[in-house]
Amino acid sequence: MRMEKEKYQNIPGLDEVRTWIEEYVKKVANLRDQRGQEIELLYLRDRIEEWLSFYGSKGAFVDPEKTRVGNFDALLEKQGSLLVKMLDKKRFEEERKKIKPSKERWWWWIDERVKREKIMKLRRQMALLGIVIAALLSLYFLVFRLPPTEKKYLDALSRAEQLMDAGRWTEAIAACEEAIAIFPDRPNPYVIIGCIREKLGEENQAQEIFSQAESLYAKRVDFLLEKALWYFRLGMTDRSLATLSELLKEDPENLSALNLLGSVYEAENGVVEAIKVYERLLELAEKKEDLNLIPIAKMKIGMLQLKLPLSIPSATS
Repeated sequence: MRMEKEKYQNIPGLDEVRTWIEEYVKKVANLRDQRGQEIELLYLRDRIEEWLSFYGSKGAFVDPEKTRVGNFDALLEKQGSLLVKMLDKKRFEEERKKIKPSKERWWWWIDERVKREKIMKLRRQMALLGIVIAALLSLYFLVFRLPPTEKKYLDALSRAEQLMDAGRWTEAIAACEEAIAIFPDRPNPYVIIGCIREKLGEENQAQEIFSQAESLYAKRVDFLLEKALWYFRLGMTDRSLATLSELLKEDPENLSALNLLGSVYEAENGVVEAIKVYERLLELAEKKEDLNLIPIAKMKIGMLQLKLPLSIPSATS
């Protein structure tokens, strides 16, 4: 109790914490200039974390500060390999052993993150090689071995998409019905027709065909995902968002749904919302070792962060 009391006798003001944040921002933005000061940088990040958490627990609004720190955390993480090379390994391990940081203080475990990233990069390269080989084989069978009925079905769907892009809704529906006549047990064209009917204000017909479509899916979430996708393609973003919300209530860790949700927010210029979704996607993709979505999520986060009104200071500023 006495130690706790002593700890909070000299509480830094929030303005002082903001000064620390700007110091952290400058150091991270000019990381190469911090050689010999890497451990001090980690302790600075500790102080920021401790006192932002303190003020947040007291009801202070510190979301802007957390966002700014989070953006430069992402930059530090991207430069993880450089930081690890710069660190005095012996001192780093001694300091970490002394303070025993939790895994939440990830900056003290940056070496493990870099090591894990190298392993995942190797796996991605191997997976990419496998994807290229699979794509070449698929292309061979698609071009040279495609059955006539399959070709007619795909041609009908392709024509439907072109007609939708041109706003020729009645003809697009007819092309989908042609696809249904070829393969009545494939749900995609039913969903497309349902979305077009809704766009045209034909709610009853839309719900009727949606019921047919849903019965053809093994899982309801697959039906909802397909419907959300076509709402998005047709510019019906409100309905796409509502459908994705319904889907994520049933399956909160659905990676495809999160990826689509991020795209919808992007289209609506919801930069902050999109970043949050892609960060969640990245977290889950890493957890599930989805080697296709990890680089996509990282790329999206990086591109969207450039749209935030945050300047990176120079070393001399």
